[in-house]
Amino acid sequence: MDIFINRRGGVPVRDQLVTQLELKILGGELGQGQRLPSVRALARRLKVHHNTVSAAYQDLEAAGHVDLRRGSGVFVRAGGPRALAEAEGLDEMIRLALHAAFAKGFGGGEVRTAVERWLAAVPPDRVVVIDPSREMAEIIVHEVRQGLGISASSATFEDLVRDPSLLSGALAVVLPYHEATVSQMAPGAAMEVIHLELSAPDRDAINALPAGSIVLVVSHASTVLPFASIFLRSLRGEDIHVEVRLLSAAREWRRLVAAADFVLADVLACDHVRKARPRRLREVRMLSSSALERLREALTVVVPRGESRTRGRSRA
Repeated sequence: MDIFINRRGGVPVRDQLVTQLELKILGGELGQGQRLPSVRALARRLKVHHNTVSAAYQDLEAAGHVDLRRGSGVFVRAGGPRALAEAEGLDEMIRLALHAAFAKGFGGGEVRTAVERWLAAVPPDRVVVIDPSREMAEIIVHEVRQGLGISASSATFEDLVRDPSLLSGALAVVLPYHEATVSQMAPGAAMEVIHLELSAPDRDAINALPAGSIVLVVSHASTVLPFASIFLRSLRGEDIHVEVRLLSAAREWRRLVAAADFVLADVLACDHVRKARPRRLREVRMLSSSALERLREALTVVVPRGESRTRGRSRA
């Protein structure tokens, strides 16, 4: 696991650690359940104080990315049990699924009805992107619509609580650290976890900027801005000056466009920024072509329409 610390960039080491580890989790380099280096081991490797590493791990835990297990270590948070993936053969998979259903309190008749419903199922015909930030979900929805040409919509956790039927006949799309929450809210829903990846051309373009360049980031989602700011400053340090603005703050970013040497904008912001005629504009995509292809494949998996989302009842 490669982590680079820029000691002259003006960005606290703690923030650099958190951002780079978040990128590795979102990009799938650090998989669910994977153990991270111990605090002291990582501190020695990076030649920083162990308290800095400990604080970074605590920030990651607070953000829902990792679990700190006393006496065991730090692990990338898992979205749920993976026992079925470890099963060998169809019979073993069915046995594990039935065992879990009975353990949750479902009876034989209920299980039989559910199995029949699944056998008569059709593939999901739409995508619902679920994220606590509606604006972030809307960016991903736009990319899914463009990339796959299918029906897609967005929903927050609150939307799902109000209307669990939102996922009936749909494929839920979530970021890694929201999988467990959505699984608890909509057990049995068809779900695909996506990873956000900064493409190599985007990274190369940033690294190729001359020292002293002014970089402006404009995004539809407020959650993108602090992440982008820390990442760019970690990548180039004080070599470049970074400004970040919300798309809705049009008066602010329009004033900065004229001075910016390089402007980065997401898919919902790009057309608006282009009208301001920036010197150099690059549209940044959240989803890679491989992520879109995985979604395309996931849409061939069957899911019953109108499936009940009711949890199993405990039985005496």
